[in-house]
Amino acid sequence: MSGEKAIEVAILGCGKMGQNILRTLQNSSRVRAITVFDRNLEHMEELKATFGVKSAPALEDVLQDPAIKLVFVTASNNAHRELTVAALEAGKAVMCEKPMATTIPDAQAMVEAAERTNGFLQIGFELRYSHLYTTVKDWIARGLLGRVLNTQCTYCSSAWGRHDVWRVASKTSGGMFGEKLSHYVDLVRWWIGDEVEEVYATCAPNVIPYYEVHDNYHCSYRFKNGAVSHLTFMMGPAASFKGDPLQNAVSQQTGDGHVLRYMIYGEKGAAETDVFQRTIKRWEFGEDDYGQTSKWIQNETWDPENDFAYFHNTHDQALDIVRRVAEGECPSINPRDALETTQLCFAAELSAAEKRPVRLDELK
Repeated sequence: MSGEKAIEVAILGCGKMGQNILRTLQNSSRVRAITVFDRNLEHMEELKATFGVKSAPALEDVLQDPAIKLVFVTASNNAHRELTVAALEAGKAVMCEKPMATTIPDAQAMVEAAERTNGFLQIGFELRYSHLYTTVKDWIARGLLGRVLNTQCTYCSSAWGRHDVWRVASKTSGGMFGEKLSHYVDLVRWWIGDEVEEVYATCAPNVIPYYEVHDNYHCSYRFKNGAVSHLTFMMGPAASFKGDPLQNAVSQQTGDGHVLRYMIYGEKGAAETDVFQRTIKRWEFGEDDYGQTSKWIQNETWDPENDFAYFHNTHDQALDIVRRVAEGECPSINPRDALETTQLCFAAELSAAEKRPVRLDELK
């Protein structure tokens, strides 16, 4: 649109997520130019040729370029601290993919760097932009569910292949909670709007033998206001997903063991989100001579072409971050808010390792 401020951006790490963001930003009137940097020089040059973007031979070329105002950190998890802190200290705004880092001290260092430099730092918790989950947030804000007391998430997926070795190695991924489950930890914190007091997680032996990280969890979070959230995760039982170019990804996986479903219970009503059924539902509680009643009063669905806008809306997240930086606005997710989610992920890993409940004040 006429009059919009446009900025130059850089993408540090050009794997799958970096390329996803690159495709989104190419169509944004807010982005004047894009520079990519990746340690794999051959891969970087391929992207330069394919997308017509600039490339940086070294990280310093990005950090020392005054025209670049925003960097997207989409490298492997163990590189997040180094890249984020360096960019903030160079005066860049930063969007860093989840998880923040592979250790709590590294995540804390990122927040401290943002505060020390008065810089912009937002972590990529895109479920806060995803229509499926923003609808629930809206229902809660309007009082339709009442005070949320309990949430339950069931998540079953297929395994990552051996080629995703950094994801299944504890040092480079930071654990399954950070790499894959942090979205679903952050989501319930956002819905409930209170601090978690205690975490308890248990794991069975791995089904996937070459993983260094756990491939299954039962985890409960107890909030200070008494609410409880439970997450059951299993990787491996769903059919192996290879990605059929002739089928929609969700349609291909529906009914083959993949599950991603939430139940949210409040004092006045309940809600359900179901990715693979493409539905979101709401119930309203009441009372009559029989006793408590529950009425199913709302049911919504969406078309396959809107799948990712509903449950992994990286598109709108990236565009919103560019807009915020261009207009001089604050991040939509405060870095200390993201740090709290990160601490909860490590608390779950510690609980599973030591087979005991972990209080959050142990990690402060």
